[in-house]
This record gives sequence, structure tokens and C-alpha cells, in this order.
Amino acid sequence: MDTDIGTAIDKWIVEEELPVREGLKVIRLNDPDYGLTEDELDERNEFIQWYLLQDYSLLLMVPKQERETDFFIVDLDVAAPGYSAFNTHDFQDGLKPFNKYRYAMKKIMERIRDLAILHSCLSSSEGRLNTHRRYEAFLEAKFRSRLARVIERCQMTDDPDRKLELKQKIAEVTRRIMESKRIWERYAPWDR
Repeated sequence: MDTDIGTAIDKWIVEEELPVREGLKVIRLNDPDYGLTEDELDERNEFIQWYLLQDYSLLLMVPKQERETDFFIVDLDVAAPGYSAFNTHDFQDGLKPFNKYRYAMKKIMERIRDLAILHSCLSSSEGRLNTHRRYEAFLEAKFRSRLARVIERCQMTDDPDRKLELKQKIAEVTRRIMESKRIWERYAPWDR
């Protein structure tokens, strides 16, 4: 009789309304592995791998040459003290000699650009005037005083080869001054 009561009570209680038991497993219907056995999962993954490798099938048909080591220089000891990637011909051939003058000019032009940007950011006329004075003093120190010295030497020499060399230096310094002015005008416009 107790079993009849138990079955009657079980019929009244809906299974979904019972609290979760610890042995129950959450099943997500949108899980791609839902309902698949381990063998079916392995077969599916193998098929996906095969399908993705079809793009490289011709390349995979080329026979691979077996070697003792995969490194292309057999007798090279990588752990040796003189070994470095910077000692290779590929690296050395790619290096260009360091040009100190070009580097110095690059840094001077960066400094002029920074002064011009500072000038354009300042709102007070006094600060803008001080920044413009710093720019002019910088130009004087780096280019104009040198230009005056080279012009003076050019006027004093009588040697035509030396005169040509000095005229080329004058042209170079003048070009740098013009480049400085272009940078200043680009980053510190006067129309404010």
C-alpha cells in the first residue's frame, strides 16, 4: 500500500518542478557536441582537418627531403660564443653606414617642429612671442651664424676649387634654413 501512495504522489509531481539533483548534467541544445559520442567527435574533427588541408593538397604532395637536422648549415654550433644573427652576411649587407650629419639635421628639424607646435598651442601672445624668439635664436645658432662664416670664407678665397666647395656648403645651409622655415610655417601658422 505504501508503494501505491508513492506512485500516486509521483504522478502528481511534475518532473521539471523537482529541485536539481547533484548527479544531473546540464545539456545545452546549442552545443555542437550535443549527443555525439567520442568516436563521432574524433571522426568529425578528422573530417574538418582533411577539408581544411585540401587547399594545400598540391603542396603536401611534394616529397619532403629528410635530413638529420632541419637547420640548413650542418656544421654550425648555435651555442658557440661567436655565433650571432648579427654576424651574418645578410645582416651586414643590409646595414647602411651611419650618417652623423643626416642624424643631426633630423634632430634639429624635429626640434624646430616641436617649437612650432608649441607656438601654435599657446594662447597668450607673450608666450607665442617668446617661442618665436626661441625659434629665431635656434636658427641663428644652428644655421645663420654658420652661413655667415662660410660666406666670409668664400669671399676671401681665390682658389676656384675651394670657392666651388664653399658655394656648395652655402647652398646646403641655405636649403636647411628654407626647410626650417617650411616646417615652422606648416606647424605654426601666422593667421591667428
